[in-house]
Amino acid sequence: MICSSEYYRLPQSKMPWLLSKRWRFLWTLLTRLNFEDRLVVLVEDCKLSSDFIFAVLLLHKSPVVESFHLTRRSECSALQMESWVRFAVDRFVRDLKIDFEYVSDHCRIRLPSGLFRCETLESLELNRVILSEVPSRVSLPSLKTLRLIFLKYEDEESFIRLISSSPVLEDLDVKNSSKDNNGKTFTINVPSLRSLTVYDMMEDADTNDNVFEIHSHSLNHLDIFEECEECGNFNIIGDFPKVVEASLEIDSQGNILESVTFVKRLFLSLYYGAQYPIRTIFFQLVCLKFRRFSENWANLLVCMLQHSPILQILKFEDDHPGCWDPDKGCWIPPSCVPECLLYHLKTFDCKDIEGTPRQKEVAIYILKNARQLVTATVSQHVFEELENETRGSRACELTMG
Repeated sequence: MICSSEYYRLPQSKMPWLLSKRWRFLWTLLTRLNFEDRLVVLVEDCKLSSDFIFAVLLLHKSPVVESFHLTRRSECSALQMESWVRFAVDRFVRDLKIDFEYVSDHCRIRLPSGLFRCETLESLELNRVILSEVPSRVSLPSLKTLRLIFLKYEDEESFIRLISSSPVLEDLDVKNSSKDNNGKTFTINVPSLRSLTVYDMMEDADTNDNVFEIHSHSLNHLDIFEECEECGNFNIIGDFPKVVEASLEIDSQGNILESVTFVKRLFLSLYYGAQYPIRTIFFQLVCLKFRRFSENWANLLVCMLQHSPILQILKFEDDHPGCWDPDKGCWIPPSCVPECLLYHLKTFDCKDIEGTPRQKEVAIYILKNARQLVTATVSQHVFEELENETRGSRACELTMG
């Protein structure tokens, strides 16, 4: 049952009884409850009142609640939130979401102690809340998915206790802002973890470096988005020998690239002043999707080619075309052709580019030196010009994307 403020025009105090009459009390047996405030244009006071939520829960009769989602555009008291979450926990909830994304500041809530020992909970999402009073002993034996979105942590131990509480946790999503947690070390020691997403936003020049210490050797998927605006570094402690796929959007001088050298498929955006780390070689990389967002993009791309000896698939695309000069700076083609171009690259895709002079120059260089190339898909802006250029592979088929 979705209780959304978008559809309400009647007094909320009458809604549970209206619904019960219309549905003949069938709604009181539903196992999925979603309370959601939505922004409705030209409608005043469209938020779900706390009294309405209490009324719905009071009339609800199902002994089991599989899913309980609460999305608020306004704050509520810690006591109210504790009561609502306890209702879900007492009914063996499997999927729990508490979301204050649209509230101007973080909401301080109190989570019932039973939540931290809930044996049925499989998925938990907390968004823009202050995480406090995490007990010293936490046990979530069924938790597989955990999303912690822009939380404020009273101490680093609260974060550690929460993410280390489940022996079967597979998917972890952590979004952090330096405005809320500055200069902290986030330790992730979860042997069962398979997928990790980290978003770290550093917003001012006084920001201290944030460190993510990761000990999850079973990890096979890693997503990192760093937004530091030239202030502070994002650093990782740990190696990931089983990571197969990674997506990295980074712009600081941290050590992220050095930590994922075992990756096989990589989506990479290097922003602004990012530099390629010395002696970093991607021995197993076979697929690279490279997005330009730097004046030094051509040199960074060539560095990736030079240090990815068995690369087979290369996709090159624009990010925010037209917002900055992609031809600024100097690019000199390398004197030594990268090994991957000579022996391994079979697919080249640059259909999503503007077709600036620098982009054409790089594309021509790749087509000329990729001797094993089978297919090349290029942008309509450059197709006619590239069609007449020399290709290093006679078997290469050039198509327009």
